[in-house]
Amino acid sequence: MEQLNHSAAIETVYARILRQALKQFCVCSPKNQSGNTTVALSIARRAAESGKRVLLVELNRTAPVLADKLNLKSHEWLPLTGHWEHAAQETDQAGLMLLCCPLKSSHCVEFRDQETLKLFFDRCQQQFDIVICDTDPLLSSENQSGMRSNSPSEHQEKLPVDIICAASQATLLNVLTGKTTESQIDECREILFQSGAELTGVIMNDRHAPGLKQELIRETYRLQRFLPSLMARLRKRLDKMVLLNQEL
Repeated sequence: MEQLNHSAAIETVYARILRQALKQFCVCSPKNQSGNTTVALSIARRAAESGKRVLLVELNRTAPVLADKLNLKSHEWLPLTGHWEHAAQETDQAGLMLLCCPLKSSHCVEFRDQETLKLFFDRCQQQFDIVICDTDPLLSSENQSGMRSNSPSEHQEKLPVDIICAASQATLLNVLTGKTTESQIDECREILFQSGAELTGVIMNDRHAPGLKQELIRETYRLQRFLPSLMARLRKRLDKMVLLNQEL
């Protein structure tokens, strides 16, 4: 996680967030297991490192993992009447506060009303410089045969991602390179358009698609046993090359 915080990809995303003056936005993905929570947390950490006061709101009932990931407790809260300010917890990152996903109270209508959520995000912005929301996936998880997954997480009722995004200032769509299909992206774009959400940008998550630098470094290990010293020096040179470190 720490390595991702300082990666060129996160630096690029954060720089664009600053250029567009985004104060509150959602990070969502077409389907689960796309690294959405990791991306949202990495952006939040990067913003906090810059001296921003950041609130990360977890509204992801499909995979509510931030409490365990950050060694915190999950408290119940509601957007307006549930004293969310007292449920927000400090993290190990200075300046970063976390609102863990409320597993019970999230059934309340407050999480499904666009105007209520907009008021909630507005109030959050009064206390924080940047407010980031990690959401459920936009699309239902299905296997290749078209049948719904029977994993335990699928039995958790999702929060209305389209309404949450519509209540936000902006939405960033996290797309898993090599896994997310063009039709899934088109479907997500249509859902966001119909809900009135502002799709500001798309994050290409290359977790399963290594870049040129990583591929070249990997290839050096083919000659490792024959030229160990030379390959070690070559890997260091490759790692420092500016061109190969640029995200395409």
